[in-house]
Amino acid sequence: MIAFILITTKTGKENEVAKNLKKISKVKEVYTLYGNYDVIAKVEVENLQRLNELGNEILKENKGILYTETLICAR
Repeated sequence: MIAFILITTKTGKENEVAKNLKKISKVKEVYTLYGNYDVIAKVEVENLQRLNELGNEILKENKGILYTETLICAR
């Protein structure tokens, strides 16, 4: 299953969050953005339960995150 996690960070924390995300094995790509979100991460997981666990891990390990929105790919 592939999903994209859109992330809003505290001001000035986008590069730190992106760097931390790159260390997680299930995170395949990470980019900083301009616009409503600060970071986008492409993740590949086995199922919805693992996606939920990964989301919780990301929030726990990155205190600079204010908000996330997850988009699950249909195909």
